[in-house]
Amino acid sequence: MVPAYFDPPGSDWSRLEAQAAKMPGRLYAIANPNSGPGSRYDASYASAIATMHADSGRVIGYVWTNYGAVPAATVKSQIDQWYAFYPALDGIFFDGQSNVPGQEPYYLSLYNYVKAKDSASLVVGNPGTNTIESYLFYNGQRVTDVICIFETNVGFDTWTPPLWAHKYSRDNFYIIAYNTPAGQLVSRVQRAASSNVGWTYVTDATLPNPYDVLPAYFEDYCNYVVTGVPPPPPGGTGGVITIDGKFGDWKGLSPLSPAPNYPSTDPTAQITNVWATNDSANLYMSYQVAGSIDASKNFYHIFLDVDRDTANAKTGYVYNDSASIGAEFMVENSSFWKYNGSGGSNWSWVSAAGMKKADSAGRTELALPLNVLFPGQNQGTIQFLVEVNSAVSPYGMVNVAPGSYQTQCYVYRTALTTGITPVAPAAPSSYELSQNYPNPFNPTTAIHYVLERSGPVRLRVFDVLGREVATLVEGYQSAGTHVVTFDGTSCASGVYLYSLQAGGEVLVRKMVYLK
Repeated sequence: MVPAYFDPPGSDWSRLEAQAAKMPGRLYAIANPNSGPGSRYDASYASAIATMHADSGRVIGYVWTNYGAVPAATVKSQIDQWYAFYPALDGIFFDGQSNVPGQEPYYLSLYNYVKAKDSASLVVGNPGTNTIESYLFYNGQRVTDVICIFETNVGFDTWTPPLWAHKYSRDNFYIIAYNTPAGQLVSRVQRAASSNVGWTYVTDATLPNPYDVLPAYFEDYCNYVVTGVPPPPPGGTGGVITIDGKFGDWKGLSPLSPAPNYPSTDPTAQITNVWATNDSANLYMSYQVAGSIDASKNFYHIFLDVDRDTANAKTGYVYNDSASIGAEFMVENSSFWKYNGSGGSNWSWVSAAGMKKADSAGRTELALPLNVLFPGQNQGTIQFLVEVNSAVSPYGMVNVAPGSYQTQCYVYRTALTTGITPVAPAAPSSYELSQNYPNPFNPTTAIHYVLERSGPVRLRVFDVLGREVATLVEGYQSAGTHVVTFDGTSCASGVYLYSLQAGGEVLVRKMVYLK
């Protein structure tokens, strides 16, 4: 389901039409002439809808509801316009759907209004985050056919759907993951499928508008959905990682999510970034610390859980600190080990073969053979943690990534390929302020932002009258991605603005607090 927020005709609509013909009935485009149907009939959109139908594709129309704040009569008039202008329309996409109790009757009335136009129309609601069951069914009545329960550029690799969602068909759920590099296309589609989500849209486009262009890999994406055959690696099949401590072959690969964000007892040993990728023979991993890697001060662990995909998912080494996963393998400095203990905190390992490793200044890279991690195959899901310990007794933990190590870990799904599978784009080239998540929120929400260059930063929250509510950040910060949490407990429900000042730019976004 593609948010096609670009006007026809054009190359992107042609690409949509071409792929629709290859996956009959399975490709839907969300048309959006002007944050809705616009004020008049547009022959170009009529032609695009007709061509999509001829190619066995579908088109639904965009309507903004502002979490139930737009009067139902106004929304219904836009629905009327959609079907008056384009009678062959296949449904309606309600953006800004509420996800808190109280607005169910509003959305139920809209659902019934669309179905009265055409009972076969698809009704999609988009809160853009995990929601409550009553926005799918309310008092025994269906409210939406499909709910978009994830829409952002960060966090999908650790996101989980609400527990109630597993009661229903995967056809009821939709995710949008933008800023997804080609190397993560396969793993994110697979993660959606394993999370009982049947509708997906992933794209390498990003803010300020990730929906005004199709992803560069759109054709590969559609082919993978239809055939299950992973696309060739970006840039051809010749590129591999060489374990030489030079890191030039990692260029263009961004860190995995979740990004480390926590203090360290030794600032020089704080883990700042972690990467993972693979080819047909090896899993490649890399981590970077803020200072330099000094073996006389610290030693480094990577704990790997490789049986997540099997019935033995709870086996392996588990301890009550950072080794909070059932680890079947461990990297300890320059040694590679396989667990042979009885589980729990029983510390028993045997040497494993085939690891290659190199350090340079504050960064490490290593290769682990897939046929050791996954005997008899070269594909699987890996959960892992990176840990720094003091090299001096009592060997206490200095730092660990991810920071919420008792509830989080990195998750990487190897892809069958003959070349490298990069995991993300290059370093930031602009200042970005992301939409807060979740939104609406109660009482806390996360605000992500990207700094092109190091320098003074000011992040503040205002009410709609321009009065300052909170200063979240004020000081010098390094370039890269940052996240801060806003707690609205002391605030009234309503719309708030948050403003980022950095590098001579001022970026502003809205968020909604609903108690």
